[in-house]
Amino acid sequence: MRSFIGIGLPPECRMGIAGVVSSLRAKEVPVSWVPERNLHLTLKFLGEIPSARTDELAGLLAEAARDIPPFEFRMGDAGGFPTLRAPRVLWIGLREPLELVRKLHQNMENTLSGAGFPRDGRPFHPHVTVGRVKSRVAQGWGETYASAISGVTFDTVYVTSYRLYESRLSPSGANYQVLREVPFGGGADSTA
Repeated sequence: MRSFIGIGLPPECRMGIAGVVSSLRAKEVPVSWVPERNLHLTLKFLGEIPSARTDELAGLLAEAARDIPPFEFRMGDAGGFPTLRAPRVLWIGLREPLELVRKLHQNMENTLSGAGFPRDGRPFHPHVTVGRVKSRVAQGWGETYASAISGVTFDTVYVTSYRLYESRLSPSGANYQVLREVPFGGGADSTA
């Protein structure tokens, strides 16, 4: 199964992000916008893993989250990977302070690499993907996207857990299913 690890966003946060990008959706740009229900903070893409490893992964994620207390963050600036001038992915980042989300990511990478999952080769940049560019956008459009996001004030998001997701691809797009919800601070995990 195709899997990833992320932090779920509360409905009001997903609605706020969707509202901000709705004016951009109306423009004729070659972007596949992420549906509101799929918005999340990405921590690590695992790729294809056997479903038999779900319980093992949940245990590893619980170990990585043991010394992480619940925390809050705010959505912030907009960006693109690899750059806003030639974006393939459009995102909204998190604002400082990011110590706990970075510590969670580092703990997770250390724990998972010990179990045979390769580390990410790129620096960690906490973000919520909002769109994927299907073909080249007009020059300057990335800056237009960033300026549409930059003036928005998002509510504070309080998180108490993170999730192991399965991503099922279909002709209508990806559908995400929560396989495990792992609380911060060493609490018991649950199945969604």
